[in-house]
Amino acid sequence: MVVALLGVAAYQAYWLEQLHFTIEEQLDNDIREAMRVADLKEVFLRLKSIEENGPHGMMDITAGVDNDGSIVTKATTTTRVTVDGEKLEQQTGVVMRSSPGADSDSTAGDGDSAFMKMLEDQISLTELATMIQQGLHLSVDRFEGTRYEKYDSLLTAGLQQLGLSGKHQLVCIKNDTVYSHTTPGYKPSSNARQFEHNWANYGRYVLTIEPTTTHVLHEMAGILTASGLIVLLLGLAFYYLIRTILKQRTLDEMKTDFTNNITHELKTPIAVAYAANDALLNFDQQADEQKRRHYLALCRQQLERLSGMVEQILSMSMERRRQFKLNVESVNVAELLQPVIEQQLLKADKPVTFSTHIEPECLTVQADRAHLSNILNNLIDNAIKYSGCEATIEINANADMISVTDHGMGIAADKLPHIYDKFYRVPTGDVHDIKGYGLGLFYVKTMVEKHGWTINATSAKGKGTTFTINLT
Repeated sequence: MVVALLGVAAYQAYWLEQLHFTIEEQLDNDIREAMRVADLKEVFLRLKSIEENGPHGMMDITAGVDNDGSIVTKATTTTRVTVDGEKLEQQTGVVMRSSPGADSDSTAGDGDSAFMKMLEDQISLTELATMIQQGLHLSVDRFEGTRYEKYDSLLTAGLQQLGLSGKHQLVCIKNDTVYSHTTPGYKPSSNARQFEHNWANYGRYVLTIEPTTTHVLHEMAGILTASGLIVLLLGLAFYYLIRTILKQRTLDEMKTDFTNNITHELKTPIAVAYAANDALLNFDQQADEQKRRHYLALCRQQLERLSGMVEQILSMSMERRRQFKLNVESVNVAELLQPVIEQQLLKADKPVTFSTHIEPECLTVQADRAHLSNILNNLIDNAIKYSGCEATIEINANADMISVTDHGMGIAADKLPHIYDKFYRVPTGDVHDIKGYGLGLFYVKTMVEKHGWTINATSAKGKGTTFTINLT
């Protein structure tokens, strides 16, 4: 998927690069065309001036194709003058010839076939139009010189129509005469580009402007934005897909670990209860009242342990259902705590001391009795399990909060953010003497949030942990 995304991005970049080259090439052609059009307009302005104020005469421009395939332009100027009362005509002409095409046969073919070939060749038609314009230029130049300033202003207007700033440097080379003009405030850089327009075999215009890359990128702004959004959306989609796959993989591993853990946890109480029941049935232990009561207490303890496991698993399953609702009622905290503490004292395998502080003594909270009992049961059970050889548990409650504090091994600061994750257990290296399957605190946090409360934990390594349920 990553390779596919990189391939899409690479293709998009290649396509944008080719588009940039195409637009830049078209802009270069437009600039050259602007130079040609400005020259043609300048020539027509001079032609109109000659028509109004100049000598009488006639200009004749013809263009054709010679037998060798070259384009021939003839510019003939006929001027009517009066000498000693006699009207005379003076005629001058200029002939320009383009070089034959590379694939032309200089000895074969007639004019008609050569002209038909020219019609089939678009480049030759362009060249023909250029030659006619040059012929017109030659004829007009015989009466009036080039108006460089006018050409400069016409070219500036043409560049601005293309969206360019119009700042440039223009040089006109005519025989040995050089005209130069630079837009005020403009200084050509080392990267400046030059464009030429040859308006006759004895003159040309040279235009210098800055690179058009910025203008081209501005023209491509919409396409660049759309392409960027497409690549971004594809990237986000691939990221979300990969993230989902990795989460599914992690969840699958966690479920496998949970299955292994829960299988072991279920097997232990079943084995203990089975052994105690077997002793009662097969080894005549029921005659000894003390042993009988001991074995029955073992069975009850292990069955309660199994019941607690099943209750938590069923609670997790119910929590995921949309129709799950709490049965909220007024619960006396002291009355709820008493059986929880007695149950924990009964099943604890170590000395446990409880210290409770409830203010006021008749404190009540609005909660689901069963789930609040399970919440406190889980917190107290964890406090006992992680308290070493002896456990001292402090329970405090008031109208704002309920807290459970132990003085056990504590939790490292970098592990605290993960203790509520499903199936998560704090790593203890290679030692696994504390059993569990990582659902207790997940259940606690889920049920606390269902009640609209919050829970937070503070801990110091080797000093103990406090879980506080904020009721407001």
